[in-house]
Amino acid sequence: MKSAAHPAALPLLKPMARAAAMAVVGACWAQHALGQTPPPQAAPEAGLQSVVVTAQKRPQSMQDVPVAVNTVDARAIENQQLVDFSDLTRVAPSMTLNQNPNNSTIALRGIGTFAYSIGIESAVSVIVDDVPVIQQAQAFSNLSDIERIEVLRGPQGTLFGKNSSAGVINVVTKPSAEILEGHGQIAVTSDHERRLDAGISGPLGERLGFRVNAYTARRDGEIHNLTHGTDLNGDRAKGLRARLDFKGADGLQGKLIADYNTRLVEGPVTTLRAVPPGASQQNVAPLAPALSGVTPGPENRDVRMDDPGYADNRNASVSGTLSWKRDLHTLTSVTTWQDWKYDFLADYDGSETDLVGALTRGASHGGVTQGGPYRSKMLTQELRLASNGDGRFNYLGGLYFSDSDNDRSFNRAPTLSPARWEASAGNRTLAAFTQADYKVTPSTRLNAGLRYNRETIDVDFTNRIPATPTRFSGKNTDSVVTGKLALQQDVAKNVMVYGSYATGYKGAGYDISTGFDQSRVRLPVAPETSKAYEIGLKSRFLQNRLQVNATAFHTDYDDFQAQSNRIDPVTNLTQNAVMNVGALRTRGVELELAGKPINTLLLEGSLAWVDAIVKEFPLANCYPGQTLADGCRQVGNASVQDLAGKRLANAPKLKIGLGATYNFPLFDGYNGIANLNYQHQSAVNFDLGNNPLTVQKGYGVFNGSIALNDAARGFKVTLYVNNLFDKGYTTFIGDNFNFYRGAHVMTQTLPRNSQRYVGLRVKYEF
Repeated sequence: MKSAAHPAALPLLKPMARAAAMAVVGACWAQHALGQTPPPQAAPEAGLQSVVVTAQKRPQSMQDVPVAVNTVDARAIENQQLVDFSDLTRVAPSMTLNQNPNNSTIALRGIGTFAYSIGIESAVSVIVDDVPVIQQAQAFSNLSDIERIEVLRGPQGTLFGKNSSAGVINVVTKPSAEILEGHGQIAVTSDHERRLDAGISGPLGERLGFRVNAYTARRDGEIHNLTHGTDLNGDRAKGLRARLDFKGADGLQGKLIADYNTRLVEGPVTTLRAVPPGASQQNVAPLAPALSGVTPGPENRDVRMDDPGYADNRNASVSGTLSWKRDLHTLTSVTTWQDWKYDFLADYDGSETDLVGALTRGASHGGVTQGGPYRSKMLTQELRLASNGDGRFNYLGGLYFSDSDNDRSFNRAPTLSPARWEASAGNRTLAAFTQADYKVTPSTRLNAGLRYNRETIDVDFTNRIPATPTRFSGKNTDSVVTGKLALQQDVAKNVMVYGSYATGYKGAGYDISTGFDQSRVRLPVAPETSKAYEIGLKSRFLQNRLQVNATAFHTDYDDFQAQSNRIDPVTNLTQNAVMNVGALRTRGVELELAGKPINTLLLEGSLAWVDAIVKEFPLANCYPGQTLADGCRQVGNASVQDLAGKRLANAPKLKIGLGATYNFPLFDGYNGIANLNYQHQSAVNFDLGNNPLTVQKGYGVFNGSIALNDAARGFKVTLYVNNLFDKGYTTFIGDNFNFYRGAHVMTQTLPRNSQRYVGLRVKYEF
């Protein structure tokens, strides 16, 4: 039987889950049995809301921009219990996460980052209040006091720069309030989470406003370490955000935002999915003694580890925006600074096995660990000049500068695959960009943009093994022009179609990892480029009660950056490193529906059919145990396969989302809010090399909530359930064939949301 939570929580979990399931399902399908009219303060808005986005760096209606974008507002975040960044996959139809231990990355339309190095950029840019994060791991934090989240799919390089070749996640926090307001909420769950969130906002005078928000959260992990009797993969998080908004005279206004947050994860660790009989680490340390009480399998949440490690995130940022609005133009300056510190320690052998003792024949004892600290700092400055209003010709232009430094130290115990090094990677970027739209006729608009980007990257790497340190350093400069062209046509009232062509670019980088040498300095990983074609429909019907948005896309990626074999042209030695492996193609259809048949009921649906495949990858690594009959062949010292025609890793062909939110009247000014949503995704393979043992079958998950709301008094109580039917799944499967010298010992990452838990949240607003 699956362990859905800590054993002590099981007596509480089952009755709560049954009660929540009955309440959520019953409320969502309830009709107007009460026959009452909601009180005026609780009445939902008639028709669908108008959604404003900044997908083109100026406020616009989402239905007017020729970009595939979907948004999640504050109400949806609360109703659907979107607490952590990883929860966004519930509402973004083409978004998936690669959640490996100590390394989580984002993919849109099947395209993500298949290279893990501080010198290699991410394919999806994450921006929080105009602050672009340096490393994607920074983004995996709590969603607290958020106004909206915009998910822009496809290359967005013209306005957002070189590290948005697959898309952009734009997070916007709440602004200062015009009158004094505040909130406080507490949440507890059956899997031992305790969360407290509070904030206050209001005016400090006629021209100045403020907002302060803080949160703290603690959650016990869902993985049980039998060695020490502790729980793993839980976290401790806290954060503070302070904001000032001001409106000066003569069209001058601005904002200043300071943000600090921390997150300490106990682990994270994988669990054993499959263990063949006789499996032995490095052929010297049998695994069997470390399996006492552990039953490998897809539902296994037990481990035996002597040093499971930790992941410690500390992130600080400051951003300042100043705008000067004149009659015809607005000049905007955005300055940002951030400092991210990350330290981790991982159990390399993943067990309590005395591997060191076996390797040293008793001279030393213990397990093998690896880890070390990161630190990333970045300063950015952007100047924009934009036309005001919505005339026949509208334009925006700007200059951009960024300066980032990334430092990392790494150490792995010297008794097994020894590694000890320090490295730094720098990136200086200068860019100029412009985008404009022209109304050819009142119903036809032409949109075009260009960006010139020049960057200089540098590296400094010191290898501490052998005893005499070896240092390698170098520098590289590159420049590129990217652009976009789109044509929009209004075919009826509230119905717009568009077609667009855009080019994308992901910058060059140094593969900073164990094994770095002069050959990697001489041959940095070349830029990755893309060409994207897109046609779309944005429409509203039935007096603003039905919204239908659809997109068809085709994008080709050349010189894709990924981990693979590489033969040094000087030494003729084979290395496993990041290189430009060939070409990819992603194409598909996305559909987003929203309907409000009555004022009290909101229905939502999304579908993403994505065909993301490798077009050219002739020298990919063979997967562990792959034979000649399976397509593995020898090229020099390397065992390689041709991946042409294979699907990309963790790229589901189909994702479906369905949701319903129902507002219903109760008594004495109280009203209820019920939400039920369902997400389904098809099967994926977590291995870029298409290992048949690393496949996760398709699955679907229901989530729901029911809330009691007293709008007049500011109280709201919500009972919610995650994974209503306790559907198990994994977000990563690994094959440890080489470490176990010929045995397919499979490990997996079981996320928190792969089990059922129930929560209660109490909120007070004034």
